[in-house]
Amino acid sequence: MRHEKISKERIIIFRRATIYYITNTLKITVVAMVLVFIMFISKYKPMYKVTIGEETIGYVTSKEKVEQIVNDYINTQDENIAFIEVKDLPKYELNLVAWKMEDSTNSVLQKVKEESSVTYKLYAIKVENEQPQYVSTLEEAKQVVEELKNEFAGVLDLKIGVEEIFTSDLENIQSIDMSVAKVNLDTEIISNCDSIIDGIILSKPVSGVVTYRFGPRWGRSHQGIDISAATGTPIHACSKGTVEFTGWYGGYGNLIIIDHGNGIKTYYGHCSKICVSKGQEVTKDTLIGLVGSTGNSTGPHLHLEIRKNGVVQNPQNYLYK
Repeated sequence: MRHEKISKERIIIFRRATIYYITNTLKITVVAMVLVFIMFISKYKPMYKVTIGEETIGYVTSKEKVEQIVNDYINTQDENIAFIEVKDLPKYELNLVAWKMEDSTNSVLQKVKEESSVTYKLYAIKVENEQPQYVSTLEEAKQVVEELKNEFAGVLDLKIGVEEIFTSDLENIQSIDMSVAKVNLDTEIISNCDSIIDGIILSKPVSGVVTYRFGPRWGRSHQGIDISAATGTPIHACSKGTVEFTGWYGGYGNLIIIDHGNGIKTYYGHCSKICVSKGQEVTKDTLIGLVGSTGNSTGPHLHLEIRKNGVVQNPQNYLYK
């Protein structure tokens, strides 16, 4: 009996010793890990390495902040800017860097601007053979024409031309060869937003700024144009036709396809809401959807495609020139 009692006591002592050893080992390990972590974070911090094309621009603390700043630049609402085309958007990679590393947000934005192509829109007003007068908006153009009506009241054979001008150089606008039509002073300025493709008259489906154009982008072919606009902005059909498809379609998100006849179809991608149904007849005044950011999208915009017999066309050959 005594022998059994001694054995049990030894087992208890062994267990206590083991628990004590493990507990203290864990404490020492945790303390060591905390000390190593403190030493590590005192020397290093997480930042995003930013590259544009093949060039490393620097490091930034907040990827989201830089993306917002770049997006705000692309969607600049200056009345003279028609659209801003960015060749390469920044790419981000999370890294641990020395604490002394400075934030390069300003350098990233500067590089984006350097790599961007800005196209400005003006309205040129020409009377007879005089040099054109340039204004920023259609409203200003109408006001100038109204002033000309008052100035030249009674002149029945006055030649006035009003034309939308797109240029990438505001400082050196080239001499414009304008077709100046003979018009009556009471004639309204006619919007040139409509265009014709194979007998189908197309109108702009949404008001906004073109942020990405047709053609190569990021090693792929961008088959339409992107028109930036706020979420919920109304989208109208480009022309009369029949709704061929509505619903979710991969990277397009919520997509609407309209068949206008003569082999012409238009695609409206990334909608936040679809307001028509398959088989519905529409006109250019029909509300078909609302701008959104569904599918493969980085912000609210309309992705517009024009297809002729199944072959993609550059929408800016017809709209948003």
